[in-house]
Amino acid sequence: MVMVPETNSSHINPSSMSDGNNLPSNLLEFLTELAKAMTAAGIAVMAIEAILKNICRAYGVKAQEVIDFPTFVLIKISDGNSRALAVTGQKPGLLPLDQVSRLYELIYQAENAEITPEDGINRINDIINVKRQHRYVRHILGYALYSTGLGMLLLPTTNELLFCGLLGAIVGLIVGYAEDKPRLTLILPVLTAVLVSMIFFFGVKQGIVAGSLTILVPSLSYFIPGVVLATGMYELAANNVISGASRLVQGVVILLLLLFGVIIGLQVVGLSPGEYMVAHLATPLGWWAPYIGILVFTLGMYLLMSIRNRDMLGVLIVLFTTFIGLQVGNYILGGLFGAFLGSTIMTMGGTYLERSRLKTPYYVSIIPAFWILVPGSLGFISLATLAGQNYSASITNLIMVVLTFVAISMGLLIGAVIADPLKIE
Repeated sequence: MVMVPETNSSHINPSSMSDGNNLPSNLLEFLTELAKAMTAAGIAVMAIEAILKNICRAYGVKAQEVIDFPTFVLIKISDGNSRALAVTGQKPGLLPLDQVSRLYELIYQAENAEITPEDGINRINDIINVKRQHRYVRHILGYALYSTGLGMLLLPTTNELLFCGLLGAIVGLIVGYAEDKPRLTLILPVLTAVLVSMIFFFGVKQGIVAGSLTILVPSLSYFIPGVVLATGMYELAANNVISGASRLVQGVVILLLLLFGVIIGLQVVGLSPGEYMVAHLATPLGWWAPYIGILVFTLGMYLLMSIRNRDMLGVLIVLFTTFIGLQVGNYILGGLFGAFLGSTIMTMGGTYLERSRLKTPYYVSIIPAFWILVPGSLGFISLATLAGQNYSASITNLIMVVLTFVAISMGLLIGAVIADPLKIE
């Protein structure tokens, strides 16, 4: 999990601020800290800008400038007589979903001016700086279920599912050990890819499991930046060029690090490219397997990402509707339309649930659904063809991956236009 920068006001440039005596006390600091928290949760920059503008209106001030990037945010507000400007550094990341839910509750209150900026700052500190003890059992069991559930969507055979669960449990142990070790977190994707691929390729060499690289996808998908890549394409499509490009670069670098780890594991075991496949068509358990897989995957996400009990029903609804939309689109026009339709339904469903009696935060409900769309997995498998020196297949697959990201981002945009989730200006 990406660390969040400590909350302080040292980033604010006092020399660039005018006398804001008539402005609500500490409102500017509250806005900057909230922007940092939302960025740490991985929320798209246009959503952050829209939320900050809504909050400014609620407190009776005008947001003259709100410019948000993954690494910094600039906010300029005024009430007609006084003006204030703040520039602060921030870091993108991915928070546990229970913290994201609490953050959205704070946002709802702030958008109605139901909380003072001072109390809002204290709430942000309480949300971000949660102390969590080592949860090895939760990580191991959660990741094993998570990996098995995704495996039922990709290659549902009994032997391969057991291997997916085993590799997932190993990754869960590694992730749990590295949870409070920031230095180890920096090399965690490569280290995990090396260890997991060594176990997988050893199993292939001994004839224990079929030599398909798709078996690695569920166990390594925690690190596969599908959400980052899809959000980057979404931001590019919405003309947020700098933010979108930076997320795409970040996602591609992580994919390359994972590929490097897999190749090292392959070389350590001494397996030749001809002894494994990039992907193969498995004999499915039955038509019901993907639907059971979504339930197993959701239970794993509940343990791994700390989803709140009250949000579970909303998460399940979005997951199932997204998967059904994906399947219907695949049947009608193929994979690209399936990704587009699934993404559109995901966005509209998440928006509706946020406004319904369930009040499941939009971001909390759609994040698990991104893994159902599997954009990051497609990218990893496509890059993995390079390990077998199948360059023509790599180029063809990578083009399809890019088109898939475009389809998903367009689904997000069209879904947002139809549902108007944040009244983005």
